[in-house]
Amino acid sequence: MASYLKLKAQEETWLQRHSRLILAILAGLGSLLTAYLAYTKLTEQPAAFCTGDGGCDLVLSSRWAEFLGIPTAAVGLLGFLGVLALAVLPDGIPLVKRWRWPALFGLVSAMTAFEMYMLYLMVAVLRQFCLYCTTAIILVAGLGLVTVLGHRWLDWGKLVFGYILIGFLTLVTTIGVYANQVPPPSPLAVGLAAHLRQIGGTMYGAYWCPHCQDQKELFGAAFAQVPYVECSPNGPGTPQAQECTEAGITSYPTWIINGRIYTGVRSLEALAVASGYPLEEGR
Repeated sequence: MASYLKLKAQEETWLQRHSRLILAILAGLGSLLTAYLAYTKLTEQPAAFCTGDGGCDLVLSSRWAEFLGIPTAAVGLLGFLGVLALAVLPDGIPLVKRWRWPALFGLVSAMTAFEMYMLYLMVAVLRQFCLYCTTAIILVAGLGLVTVLGHRWLDWGKLVFGYILIGFLTLVTTIGVYANQVPPPSPLAVGLAAHLRQIGGTMYGAYWCPHCQDQKELFGAAFAQVPYVECSPNGPGTPQAQECTEAGITSYPTWIINGRIYTGVRSLEALAVASGYPLEEGR
C-alpha cells in the first residue's frame, strides 16, 4: 500500500500537488478585489486609480455594473468565495472529498463564461479599458486553467461537454437578465441631469451613434431631463442639423458645458466636475 501511494504521488504533476493551494490564493485575491468593487458601488465612491473621465470609471458605472439589482462585483465575490471554500475544506468531510472537483469545475465554468461576456462588453460595446475588470478576468482564467490541469479528469469528453453546457446556460441567463433589467437612475444621474438643464449644458449626438447610446445609458431614465440636440435627424451621411453646424460639432457625442467643449463619452463624475455640480449632492 505504501509503495502504491508513493508511486501515485510520483505520477502527480507539480500543479496537481499544489492545485488547491493555487486555487485558494487566486480565489482569495479575487474575493478581495470584488469585495472592494462591490463596496465602492454600494457607497457610490469612485474606485482608486479611476480618472473619472473614461476607462474603468465608465465601465464600473455602466448599466452592466448591476445584476438583478445588486452590484455585478458582488456576484463575482460570491463566485470567488465559493471557489475558496471548495479549495480549503478538508478531505475529512466525505461529501466534500467526493464532490470537490466536480463542484469546482461547474462553478469555475460558469464564472469563466460570465467573465467572457464581461470581456465582450468591455472590448466591443463600451470600448474602454478597465484595470479592475481585466484583473478579475485574468484571475478567473487562472482558476479555469488550474481546475482543468490540476486534477486528474478521467473522461475529457464529458468535461468538454459539461463546459459547453454550463457556459451556454450561463450566457443565456446573463444576457437574458441584462436584456430585461432596467435599473432606476442613480441619485447622481437625477441630480446631474437637473443641474445640466439648469445651466444649459447640452449634449450633441446622433441616434445611430453607439457612443451616444453609451452616454445616454449612463444617465438611464434621467437622460430625458438632459438638454440634447439631435445632429443627424435624417440618418448617417446626410447634412447635420444647422444648430450643430453653428455650434462647431464635428464628432458625437459632444458636450458644451459653460462654454467649453468636451468630446467623447464622459462619466457622470466627469460631467459633474465640468459643470460644477457637487458630487456630494448626488450621493
